[in-house]
Amino acid sequence: MIYNKNMKISFKKHPKETGLQAVGYPYQSVDIKLNGKVVGVIHAPNWQSEGWKVNFAVMKNKPDGNPNCDWKWIKLNKIFENEEDAREAIKNNIVYITNNYTLHNLNE
Repeated sequence: MIYNKNMKISFKKHPKETGLQAVGYPYQSVDIKLNGKVVGVIHAPNWQSEGWKVNFAVMKNKPDGNPNCDWKWIKLNKIFENEEDAREAIKNNIVYITNNYTLHNLNE
C-alpha cells in the first residue's frame, strides 16, 4: 500500500469495560483505521502493564509455520505515556509504515 494524499487515518475507541473488568482495564483500546479499514490497534495499559502499545496487522512476506493465516502482527518498540502521543506517532510515521508493509484489513 503506497501512501497518497487520499489516504485518511482515523481512530475508533473500543467500548468501555464494565463491572469488575473495568477495575483491571480502566482505559479503552483504540482501533487504527486507514480509509475506513481497521489495520491496527493501540492497546491501552491495564493492571499489569504500563504504557500504550501500538500494533499493526501486515501481510507476511514469506510463509511460516501457520499456513492458515496470511498476515501477522508487528509491534512498535516504543511504549507511549498516553493515547495522544501514540496517535501522533502513528500520524507522523504512517507514510513509512505503508511504504514498507502491506497492511491487512482486520474486518475481512
